[in-house]
Amino acid sequence: MKLFSFVLTLIFLPFVAWAEDSRFDSYDAYERFIDDKIMSRDFIPLINNMGGKDEYTPEQMRGVNAQLLNAMPFDFTDTALIKRVDLGNGFSQEMRAYWNKRTSYVYFYAFLHQTEDDLIVLKFNLNTNSEKIFGKF
Repeated sequence: MKLFSFVLTLIFLPFVAWAEDSRFDSYDAYERFIDDKIMSRDFIPLINNMGGKDEYTPEQMRGVNAQLLNAMPFDFTDTALIKRVDLGNGFSQEMRAYWNKRTSYVYFYAFLHQTEDDLIVLKFNLNTNSEKIFGKF
């Protein structure tokens, strides 16, 4: 039970993303990247490219990845944008859901800023508890 609790704690951690790597040429490029990495459970590039590479040593990242893979043991087959809120001046927030036939779900939250040149992910969360994500709206 302690391991499960520890895994869930890691999944609940918010990630502050604002870094050069968290920039995308377009919303479509961001969406393709997020969907590809989450659906295939490719968490190391997801965290690294969203600004988390400075938060963990390579060893810690491998540990976080193993725990995420353990908590979400199967690739996701479906995705949907559940909620998107325009906050004005190019800022927005959104919630995405990912699931599979085993009814395993994960929820993704992003706080975004669309500039003239690119889309910046300022903050993101990955969570198995939808209430934690809905609570951000």
